[in-house]
Amino acid sequence: MFGPQTPPTPAGLKEQVSLAMLDMVGALEPIYDAADGMRRDLESRGWSPTMAEHCAGMWLMTTLQSIAGGGKA
Repeated sequence: MFGPQTPPTPAGLKEQVSLAMLDMVGALEPIYDAADGMRRDLESRGWSPTMAEHCAGMWLMTTLQSIAGGGKA
């Protein structure tokens, strides 16, 4: 952190990106679970599987876009 900085190596960058992606998978898991639950709930209420999948997919897409944008609407 202090002193001269050396540029990261390709192997070091690969490790950092891999770890960040694994962290993101864990952080997003509850959101994916919520979308799956939403789809199952809509189907149990009599919605067609196609419409339930579409609605849950739209919710998931919007939620992921909100997360990617830092919560900005």
